[in-house]
Amino acid sequence: MQVSVEALNDLERRVTVQVPAEKVANEIQDRLQTLSRQVKMAGFRPGKVPLKMVKRLHGDQVQYEVVSELMEHSLREALIQEKLNPLSQPKIEPKPLEEGQDFEYSVTFEVMPEFEATGFETVQVERPTAEVTEQDIDQMVESLRWQRADWSLVERPANLNDRLQLDLHGTIDGQPLANDQGKDITLILGRKATFPELEEKLIGLSSGAEAEFDLTFPQDYPAGGVAGKTAHIQVKLHRVEEATLPDVDDAFAEGFDVREGGVAGLRQSLRDNMERELREGIKAMVKKQVMQGLLEANQIPLPKILVEQEINYLAHQMMNIPSNTEDNDKIKHIKHQLFGAEARRRLTLSLLISDLATRHHIELDEQRVRAYLESVAAAYEEPDEWIRSCEQDAQALNNIRGLVFEDQIIEWVLDRAQLTEKKSTFSEVTAPLQQPAILTDPGLVGAETVPSPQPPVSLTDQESSL
Repeated sequence: MQVSVEALNDLERRVTVQVPAEKVANEIQDRLQTLSRQVKMAGFRPGKVPLKMVKRLHGDQVQYEVVSELMEHSLREALIQEKLNPLSQPKIEPKPLEEGQDFEYSVTFEVMPEFEATGFETVQVERPTAEVTEQDIDQMVESLRWQRADWSLVERPANLNDRLQLDLHGTIDGQPLANDQGKDITLILGRKATFPELEEKLIGLSSGAEAEFDLTFPQDYPAGGVAGKTAHIQVKLHRVEEATLPDVDDAFAEGFDVREGGVAGLRQSLRDNMERELREGIKAMVKKQVMQGLLEANQIPLPKILVEQEINYLAHQMMNIPSNTEDNDKIKHIKHQLFGAEARRRLTLSLLISDLATRHHIELDEQRVRAYLESVAAAYEEPDEWIRSCEQDAQALNNIRGLVFEDQIIEWVLDRAQLTEKKSTFSEVTAPLQQPAILTDPGLVGAETVPSPQPPVSLTDQESSL
């Protein structure tokens, strides 16, 4: 058997295999002889049917079976011999079998990239240093007051801190925005539910008013792929409401399940939660910089098949598009536009993390997994029950293990990176986690956010299609 390997590009290989004619002929002859002893035909005793007649009647089927088995066995041997590991089912291209000639076929497939993650010393990381101040807690208490506000209808133009109920529709170049909000949106002006340019257009409108205007999205707008683009907005205002905020007293504190300590107990509970959020925010900012540094320092060719799998996974996770369905060209194009860049980023990071772990013998620390579970569980009323529920949920536990393992990789890189510190504040660290909701998610419009004990999301998401 002769084997040759051709590199079509960085990752695609074509393997050509030649099986000697003698081997093919012998296999076919042996199969026909075996069949002649089993086949039954009128006028002949069992096992006495002439081989020539058996060949005429069953030769094509026997040849097909022999060739199929020879390809299967010889391909396995060829891949082992050449130390190749296809990432998907190889595409097989057999040549016509001619009597007396060697049988030849080719297979094409992708392989994993060969690389070594480098450039740790060039990764630059700026770690923020901040603390939760009394002023930060005051601002959080104020947010809680707005959560408990009483609203009353007013007959006057809208102003800051008013709650509006309105219909809002937007188009760009005549096409509706992907997340067009539609009817009966509730929005509180001045509470960071949207960007200031839109609020300026709404201030001064009264109940029943209709308005149309052009609005340019900020360059750093995070959603919908509309950053820097100009949209035509149509608004119809139904209601303008004014807020009456509750006093901050013991009854107010009890409304947030603070049973002891009154207002002081509420402030301490907020401090504990905000400090937890601050730690996670700093960790997330550092992690993002490390991951970006690794991406910039390592350009890795990515297998098309794995990129496609990751795109399908993201489409399933974010848009509930089944990952096992056949897509037409239009759906494929849309999925690649929406998720292609993120899929490549996630796949590259997964490959880099895997390479670092393998080459530098970094193993998951199960004690850190347990410590992480206990730290998150501390924010719940029944921490032991929360831990048990996580341990019984294989996917949730695997997510947490992935987060802890990422932390270990990040720490390994940080020990070798160029690390500096920058003084910051609670609001600066946590602000990236709280984006304007209007025109992105109608369920969040006007919402006030309070730190929650939920675990952070993995940047590479170990529960992916890989």
